[in-house]
Amino acid sequence: MNIVILLAAGKSQRTGRKNKVFYPIKGKPLVFYALLTFEKHPKIQKIILVTRKEYFRKIKSLIKNCGFKKIVAVIEDGKERQDSALEGLKAAGEFGAKKGDLILFHNIANPLVSRREISEVIGAAKNYGAALLAQPLKDTLKKAKNNFVEKTLSRKNLWLAQTPQTIEFYLAKRAFGRAQKDRFYGTDDVSLVERLGKKVAIVESSYKNIKATTIEDLEIIKCLL
Repeated sequence: MNIVILLAAGKSQRTGRKNKVFYPIKGKPLVFYALLTFEKHPKIQKIILVTRKEYFRKIKSLIKNCGFKKIVAVIEDGKERQDSALEGLKAAGEFGAKKGDLILFHNIANPLVSRREISEVIGAAKNYGAALLAQPLKDTLKKAKNNFVEKTLSRKNLWLAQTPQTIEFYLAKRAFGRAQKDRFYGTDDVSLVERLGKKVAIVESSYKNIKATTIEDLEIIKCLL
């Protein structure tokens, strides 16, 4: 079984007054597009949506109006993104996740992920236990100090992490449990698996699979959609 934990609890701090979750695109909120992609994917069985309590009414109304069938729960987020992912992981266990099942952690702010990319990251996680979508770094990387270039870094073997990030259920429980015990917060989900000394496979994704972080990102996604 493949279960998606869809994280839709962002505070939209870098998009000003624009709320990413409900940012309107072609008459639908941004969250709709990620939901639709996973709803239609034949390898996804269940979706758990993690969001802020104040969003429950609007999101449940959207789910009902759009006829989404795979969403088994809408649950409240945690203090930080990692806490929200952990809440989703706990809910996955309550909804029947077992050893060997895969958990796909995905940001609603990545609405342009393709069916092919989802299938490939699932396949890689089945083989290796954990995998993520990422884009090879294509720009020159500069290290700076006080706004002056200190060093030019090689971009060889550097990747931009995106979602979904996919982890076998028991491995995810171990990774998140250890992080919680150590009070460690990573910048993404698979970094918690890395802390256990486990390998994480990289699946190359399209540069279209961008994360909406700024208002400019939202406008780009709007055009692409």
